Amino acid sequence: MTIPHEVDDSPVTVPFEAVPSAQPEAAPVSSGRRVVKALAASGGAKIVVMPLAAVANLVIARMVTGAVGIEMFGAVMLIATLSQALNFADLGVGAPVATATSNLDGTAATTERFRRILLTAVRTMLVSATVLAVVAVILALLGLWSPVLGIPEVTGGLSAGAATALALLAFSASLPFFIGEALLRGGGRTHQAVLLTGLSAPVSLLLTLVLHVLDAPVYTYALALPLGLLAVALGCGFRGWAVYRDSLRGLLAQIPRPRRYPGLPVAAMAVPWFVIMVGLPIALQSDRIIIAQRAADVELSHYSYVAQLYLPMWSVIAVAALALWPVFARAEQRPGGKRRSWLTGTAVLTVVALVFAGGLLLVGDLVIGWMSGGEAQTSFGLLLGFAALLVVQAVHVTSGIMLISPSQLRFQAVCVVALVATNVPLSWWLTPYLGALGPVLVSVVTVFVCQLVPCAILAWRVTGRSATAGEATP
Repeated sequence: MTIPHEVDDSPVTVPFEAVPSAQPEAAPVSSGRRVVKALAASGGAKIVVMPLAAVANLVIARMVTGAVGIEMFGAVMLIATLSQALNFADLGVGAPVATATSNLDGTAATTERFRRILLTAVRTMLVSATVLAVVAVILALLGLWSPVLGIPEVTGGLSAGAATALALLAFSASLPFFIGEALLRGGGRTHQAVLLTGLSAPVSLLLTLVLHVLDAPVYTYALALPLGLLAVALGCGFRGWAVYRDSLRGLLAQIPRPRRYPGLPVAAMAVPWFVIMVGLPIALQSDRIIIAQRAADVELSHYSYVAQLYLPMWSVIAVAALALWPVFARAEQRPGGKRRSWLTGTAVLTVVALVFAGGLLLVGDLVIGWMSGGEAQTSFGLLLGFAALLVVQAVHVTSGIMLISPSQLRFQAVCVVALVATNVPLSWWLTPYLGALGPVLVSVVTVFVCQLVPCAILAWRVTGRSATAGEATP
């Protein structure tokens, strides 16, 4: 969920008018009304762009299937979506940036703190992007990507290793610009970041169409989605810079001079957030790799088709929940009001997930049949597994956004470590017996046991104490 820029001081033109960098609404939240408003704004924005993204993804899946065949579709999509397993590449700095942005109040003290945290964040992202790019290229040169991912090589055209390296280079280039998403999220403008994600689908579709017309080699199709993501990152970076340009004036010149312009340490929040961002993709985004290693090629394709429907639905819920970050970040400094906000957010997102899950079960098979040109025979059990996973994640996500103090993030990090320790080995064991359904069922159970239940208990305790004695942490 995730999933958090600009590294050049030349003038920037953005698709929105510049607005003052003062903190947008800072009133305390003591009821569910503002929670519903925030969820409606970001969720509504996602619903606006989702039809375009959904149609584009369906057409992309149809075009790629027609170009490479159902057997290679899963391998191409594995490379194309590999960056989803690398949300941790921001090294956790998105969390302190969003919280610092939430607490901007126009004073010199909060502005200076905001700038110094951002200096640390940008420098960290630049280092992370560089390391990721170097590793991607080295593994490609050594010919290791194909055996690591468990996908076949092809004769002629772009190799699997080269395609993976290029996809990860595009993702690396996007990392520093994604700090703009954290700025927009912390400032209560998650809906603007969501609207900017609408760039991804048409860019990816256009690139896929060009590749199809050119009769491009098989693995070349894996580059369309990462380049679409890069377009989103650029949009978020430019917009975040425009919104806070007054507070950020001169910051770019300070980035390469850390001794003269030191940043602030962000480890208290960044380290546990990093653990969470590492653990969640390992547990929940490693399914494709496990299926590729432990099941027939067609099972990976079946999984990929259902995931094409599940991911847009989950993204609506996830981005809506992110809009609550400034609500809880600011409320954390004021006693009272958090339980109602937490319960309201949980109830709203659970209802949305139930509606989406019902739609997936009703029309999923028909849509997948169209995407695959009638070749895919997806089981109802796989659709049901993804529907259950959607609901379990939706019930948990508000707790995950609310528990963002350093100690609470440490607690969440422990939960995620437990999730990884149970999810991955169980998925590896069950996949040969249940195929693509195995990792999905394991994720439903482990998310419920390792995240939903313990975080809900802690959230109930924290909100109960905050209502009577101010914010307390475990």
